[in-house]
Amino acid sequence: MKIIRKIYAVYIAVLVLMVAPVIAKAQGIEFLHNLDEALAKAKAENKMVFIDFYTSWCGPCKQMSNEVFPQATVGSYFNTNFINCKIQCDDKGVGVELGKKYQVYAYPTLMFVDKNGVMVHSTAGSRSADGLIELAKIAVDPKRNLASLIKEWDGGNRKEEFLAKYFSTLKKEYQGERASADFVNYFNALSAKDKTKKSTFELVKTVGAAPFSSIFEYLETNRNAYAQSAGAAEIDKFIATTYLWYLKNLVMEARPEFEAAMLKFKAKNYPYFDEYAMFYNVFEAYQDKVEYMRRGTAFLDKYGKNNDQYTLALTSLLGNCTGKKDAGIAGIKWMEDLLERNHNPRYLNTYFYILWRNYHFDKALLVANEMRDYEVKAGNSTKDIDSQIEMVKGLIEKEKAKLEQNKS
Repeated sequence: MKIIRKIYAVYIAVLVLMVAPVIAKAQGIEFLHNLDEALAKAKAENKMVFIDFYTSWCGPCKQMSNEVFPQATVGSYFNTNFINCKIQCDDKGVGVELGKKYQVYAYPTLMFVDKNGVMVHSTAGSRSADGLIELAKIAVDPKRNLASLIKEWDGGNRKEEFLAKYFSTLKKEYQGERASADFVNYFNALSAKDKTKKSTFELVKTVGAAPFSSIFEYLETNRNAYAQSAGAAEIDKFIATTYLWYLKNLVMEARPEFEAAMLKFKAKNYPYFDEYAMFYNVFEAYQDKVEYMRRGTAFLDKYGKNNDQYTLALTSLLGNCTGKKDAGIAGIKWMEDLLERNHNPRYLNTYFYILWRNYHFDKALLVANEMRDYEVKAGNSTKDIDSQIEMVKGLIEKEKAKLEQNKS
């Protein structure tokens, strides 16, 4: 009898081991890694395909893969309703080409396609488990998904309310290329009177128009007409702000294009040319932290009060280039000066970042707890800030361990 019980016990143990991988697999989303295979299965089962476009270096992609996709509730919903596929967009092969085909520009891109591979709905950025399921529900809802909006657009709907929804949704869901192309066609077909309407200007702000593009040049040329419909301050702010960040991105990424653009910008004779030129001059020195801080301090002393975003942009880049005790200490003063004149809770994240990047851990924790209090008061999740607090506490422990090691 004892022998039989032992044999039975071994049998049960083996059975559990055999079943365990199946149970584990069923806990989360079951992914294929070949889109053709996924589409074939989708046709056979009459389902949509959910695609996770990701890269090996993308932090939010890893967070989704490690924390969201494995959850049982997520797996149950997606495995029941979709064929699921993962596509790596930096694999130097088919993934790269699929990323281009589906116009994937941010990661993760979470896309739903029909069984023929036609995009139905898409967005970019990480989601919580509940957020991902809600996204899937939007995708299968013909009244809410992108495909329905595109169908309505293709059907000729040009009512103002629909246009605002259409272009804002495309931009929000990282379909900027389509938004730009469709808007250019729409704008070019308008009469001169309709082009300068306030509602059209609002669409330009939604979609965006790069300096020196035909639409942006039209706004500049017809500035007085837009001033009458939308307000002089509003049109002037849009033009100035668009130049500011467009040229700032060029100075960091495309030097020859930046120099050519600055010549064109100077020829416009805007009164803020010298201010912007001095701002970009700071970024030109970003590889030399000492010179960058010197130029940054000089610029902020002269123009910093004109725009809070100057301080935030300069400090953020300095934080990226810093990583030891007081290596970017000027950024701390920049942020403290800004917060003294405008203690905006949204600025605290940048202040927190520059503090811990300079190893001012105790002060960083004070700021982080202030940030946490704001989230609690707003009824928001504190998960992100809590993880950052734990990260700083971990850095403190590492520093203590180093000191103890040096003493010994």
